[in-house]
Amino acid sequence: MQRLLRYLVRNGLSKGLMGGNRRWLILGGVAVGWRVMRKIAGSEPIVVYSEKLEAGETVVIAHGRMPK
Repeated sequence: MQRLLRYLVRNGLSKGLMGGNRRWLILGGVAVGWRVMRKIAGSEPIVVYSEKLEAGETVVIAHGRMPK
């Protein structure tokens, strides 16, 4: 999806803004708007916890009570 947006933005600027093609200008504008909205909405995952593991260490992710 990101490659498609990059393609639309690049061609929208070159063919639409510089070349005068109205369709490419509109597609480029929509692609730029989409990218801006994704940045505002925070589509990137938020890191809650991070720790480096040494060799042989494991991580247990559990929800609720521990099994008996």
